[in-house]
Amino acid sequence: MDFKHLKYPLVTVSSPPPRFTLREWYLNNHHHYRTAQDQQQKAARVTAESNRLCNLISEVTKLNKAEVDNTLGERIKDTEYWKKENEIQKEECCKEEEALLIYKERITGALVSLKQQAQTSKKCIILREGRLGIDQVHDDVERELLKEAETIEGVQSLLHRTLEQANEQIRLLRSAKYFLDRDNEDKATALKIDKYCGNLQETSLNLSTHHEVASLDPRNITREEWEHFSKKFIERAAKDVNNTRPLRSYIDILLKQVTEDLLNQYRVTNESFSRRIRETRDAKIKLENEHHETMQQANDMLRNITRLEKAIAEKEGFMALAFTRLGQRAQRSAVERTR
Repeated sequence: MDFKHLKYPLVTVSSPPPRFTLREWYLNNHHHYRTAQDQQQKAARVTAESNRLCNLISEVTKLNKAEVDNTLGERIKDTEYWKKENEIQKEECCKEEEALLIYKERITGALVSLKQQAQTSKKCIILREGRLGIDQVHDDVERELLKEAETIEGVQSLLHRTLEQANEQIRLLRSAKYFLDRDNEDKATALKIDKYCGNLQETSLNLSTHHEVASLDPRNITREEWEHFSKKFIERAAKDVNNTRPLRSYIDILLKQVTEDLLNQYRVTNESFSRRIRETRDAKIKLENEHHETMQQANDMLRNITRLEKAIAEKEGFMALAFTRLGQRAQRSAVERTR
């Protein structure tokens, strides 16, 4: 039979769904029960493990925080210790600088005084060049004045060198103070940050896990390097302070010795002046006495000459009388001209 001319499509009859037995139904349910129970047990184990891990992580986190807090507290104590050491050493530097500035003023004052003394000595030497004649003698006064000028010149040179040493030591102290100040400022900033971090808690506000900070690379600065860096400026400042104290002692001794030497030379020069003045005064007095005697003798001689001239003048009449008598008697004649 030809079905091509039919207007309705053919209906295909499907096979009925498979039929299961009751046993299979029970087995299937039992399988699902077992599977669910296994998953529940696994979930329970995961939950228990999760709880254990949470408790463990919580405990570890608390221990880590306590350790970090303890380490941060030690770090704050170390920073405060070195900061205090910096401040103590800086105070020592300030004291030594102030003391050395006073010593510098003493040296400067001594140089000003020496300049005046040198001018006085040179003036004395120049004025004594105005002596005349035999008084231009190379005496003890001139020798002591030259020695005094030489001593003053040597002391000036020594004090100038000491002043340069003092200036250099002041520069070193100020340099040490500068580096101590810088290190102290850095430590103050670090101390402020560490204290702020130490006061932070997990319940604090403004906490962020995406804070933009540079990574802390432990290879940059180790703890030993930090302590060495902290000690370096303190030890340098202590060295400069220790070098300043002997310098001040040296300046004390130098000024004392210079003062004694100049006073000794001053006394010797004055004694030479006094001795020379006495000698010159004695010589002057003797010369004046001799001059007085000589003038008196000269006056006596003048009076004697006047007396002689008067006597001679008085004898001219007698001389004329004698010549007249001789002339008259020479006119006698013949034998009457007898002696």
